[in-house]
Amino acid sequence: MIYPCQTHLNLLPTIKKLAADIREAMVILAKVIRKFGDAPWPLMERLQRELKAVEDREALLDNLLQSGPPPAPKTSN
Repeated sequence: MIYPCQTHLNLLPTIKKLAADIREAMVILAKVIRKFGDAPWPLMERLQRELKAVEDREALLDNLLQSGPPPAPKTSN
């Protein structure tokens, strides 16, 4: 049986690979832009947004998994 927390842990390498793939695509696109001009620049901006989103998700997961669950709120009587 796979528990939800195990599923999230299994996604971490996938997220890192996705970020690396996006960076690699950006390098290739940068070479294309330098050689042929700025026509594909909107794609570079899109890749930049996607990379930021992936890195933000990864940072959030790392932060949540390192800090542990937040303390339960105190109930007042």
